[in-house]
Amino acid sequence: MAKVKLILAACIATLFMLSIAPVRAVQQAPTPTPNEPLAALVNGKIRITVVELNKAVNRQLEARKAVGDAIPADLNAFRDSVLTALIQQALIEEAAAIQGIVVTDADVEKEFQEYIKSAGSKEKLLALIAADRMTEAEWRQGLHSALLTNKMRDIVTQGIGTKAEMVHARHILVADMNAATSVQQQLQRGGDFAKLAAQYSLDQTTKLAGGDLGWFPRGQLLQKSVEDAAFALQPNQTSAPVKSDLGYHLIQVVERGQRDLDPITRARLQESTFEAWLQTIVKQAQIVKFPRS
Repeated sequence: MAKVKLILAACIATLFMLSIAPVRAVQQAPTPTPNEPLAALVNGKIRITVVELNKAVNRQLEARKAVGDAIPADLNAFRDSVLTALIQQALIEEAAAIQGIVVTDADVEKEFQEYIKSAGSKEKLLALIAADRMTEAEWRQGLHSALLTNKMRDIVTQGIGTKAEMVHARHILVADMNAATSVQQQLQRGGDFAKLAAQYSLDQTTKLAGGDLGWFPRGQLLQKSVEDAAFALQPNQTSAPVKSDLGYHLIQVVERGQRDLDPITRARLQESTFEAWLQTIVKQAQIVKFPRS
């Protein structure tokens, strides 16, 4: 039963917190109707009401309590992050409609039956749903949205196969340009990359391994400038100093080529690809966020 409770809480959290793409507000917002105040208006037609937002915020807080997470100190910022997630979900569903993606009642029912199996009975599942302050209809609507999102994710990431171009690279991270230039000059004089990494690199996770970053495809590294530099190199080539949020890197490619994607790496690529697509449609959307009255 505890396992099912965690699954329910995680499902609620996933539904309303799909990504962290920032939403831009548009000035000169139209006035909401008095009897149905709006929290946001998306592309001039998708309405997110204050009531819907309040429900989502409360559910998120309940989900955090269910898994033992702390309640956010800044509830206003938390409320805005939930609104952002609702806007993102609305845009996903709008894109799904354009693509002709359909989730039927039968699809939802099949998924609902899987949760019943996990809970042990429908009565037990409904009790858990009620404990999260949701009705069965609301829960089914949540499953509908989640299934639409999964189908849209499959379309967006369908180009990711089982193989990808990868590089095997290593790097030396230093704090500033002067240090990077000094290490670069030592490399140009024939210095050993691995020894210089052990001596100078600030990356504690790789320095003792000669700065080895292992094999990686595009979209894997957190520092895009480092990734771009690595993919611009051929084996045994070393980059000029490359700036990132962490400092300055000297990057050397050891080998490169097509390689099989392991399941974890493939899943990460699918997620990063979907998040990049989501950020793009958010930037292209007309989004009005109304101030709290």
